[in-house]
Amino acid sequence: MKKILLNVVMICTLLLGFATIVYAAIDHTPAQQQAKERYGYPDLGWIVITNAGKEKIVIHSAAREIKQATKIGIMDGYPDGNFKPNEPITRGEFIKMLIGLATNRSFDFGSVDTAYSQWYGPYVTIAEMQGVINKNQYTEKELEEPITRIEMILMLAKTQIKMKNIPQTQVEDKLRYTDIGYLTKEERALVLHAAQYDLLEGMKENPEGKLNPTANLTRGEAAMAIMRVY
Repeated sequence: MKKILLNVVMICTLLLGFATIVYAAIDHTPAQQQAKERYGYPDLGWIVITNAGKEKIVIHSAAREIKQATKIGIMDGYPDGNFKPNEPITRGEFIKMLIGLATNRSFDFGSVDTAYSQWYGPYVTIAEMQGVINKNQYTEKELEEPITRIEMILMLAKTQIKMKNIPQTQVEDKLRYTDIGYLTKEERALVLHAAQYDLLEGMKENPEGKLNPTANLTRGEAAMAIMRVY
């Protein structure tokens, strides 16, 4: 009996030691703690060293929108407690967020007859029906791949125009991006609309005058863009 009790004590001691090690491993820096308290995720804050050699806390530019998107339930963090704002977001994930916001909150997506077999199917079907994307524009494999910045911009503009009934801008084309020459006239008009309504927040023209249209959209950029429509 004493041997059994001794074994139990030893196991408990080992477990407590392991718990202490795990706790120490997830201890946050002051910047991470501040970000977690204010915005819900520790990886939205970090320390940088200034030119004067002093430490400075930096908060991710999309932190406010990430907090909002999480609060209304259209985005979530990862099981480890982080948001990973610089990770890419898939087409299916973005379409779900966008259509979820653009439709009536009481709408039953489970009632949608969709040809897609995955969870994003009803949202993609609604997007097709509303003209946000073309019918069969993407295969299921493509819907599970990262969305590009230009795809996101076009979807945002079309959602505003077709689902939010916001008139498309009819202003002079003053887009100065040097890397969108391949776009059609219609696509340029949609980019111009997005720019006029500040839907490109988080993707402002960089010093080289590039939009980087084919780059993958990040989770942080998606939060900033989606909250503009909301």
